[in-house]
Amino acid sequence: METTSPGEDRQLVLAVRHGRGRTGGSTFADYLIQRTRRGGREIIVGDGDRRNATLAGFYPPGTEGGAHQPPSDQTPDVKDWIGQLVGKMVEERSSLIFDLGGGDQALAEFCRELSLSEFCASVGVAPLSIYMTGPEVEDFEHIVTIHRSKVFETERSMLVFNESLVRAGKTPRGAFDAIMERPEILELMETGMEIVVMPRIIHIAEVRKAGLGFYEAVEGKAGRDGKPLDPLKRFSIKTWLDRMEAQLSSGKFREWLP
Repeated sequence: METTSPGEDRQLVLAVRHGRGRTGGSTFADYLIQRTRRGGREIIVGDGDRRNATLAGFYPPGTEGGAHQPPSDQTPDVKDWIGQLVGKMVEERSSLIFDLGGGDQALAEFCRELSLSEFCASVGVAPLSIYMTGPEVEDFEHIVTIHRSKVFETERSMLVFNESLVRAGKTPRGAFDAIMERPEILELMETGMEIVVMPRIIHIAEVRKAGLGFYEAVEGKAGRDGKPLDPLKRFSIKTWLDRMEAQLSSGKFREWLP
């Protein structure tokens, strides 16, 4: 469950989540935020989905470490907001994560006017694309379309298979075979994209209801009702964290993640 040592020196990262709005991107982004801050590193939270502001619900705007939101979901407002947060990232020397809610139009227009990846390189920030998909081929095809559009072209990119989207009655084993057999998967891998499997989080509803973070739940912190999660649920969440950490704590990911 351990992350990197508090305060470990790392390159700043601008992470952008891509994918449809129901593919678990906000959950993965929330995990990365918690993991980063647990390691003693700063990260700015940009929740660009005004209609389904998940991250803003976890990190209330106006509070310490709270999420930032655009004033509206109109493309000009979102573009201005993206620029403001990128500037804040540079000025504060902090990593930044954008969850745009599956809508990349504003980012596409922003990047047509200014190459965000080139800007990041000029200020010593590493851009990272995070592509979320479930086992449905349509979700994967959406990812391929975004990647080919080169909206936010990055050398570092990861494809996250979300096992929580495997249909009831089926096991995760083999659920993503249809995607892995597609010729496009080789196309993505040839660009250096790495695959991460996000296991199903069995008791995530209880964690959310308690108002706890993943690590807080495991460590036995009391929730909104004044009680910690029971030992079985804490063990379940710890197992999930351990499986995530086993994938992300070494190799390229150790350098890539904020």
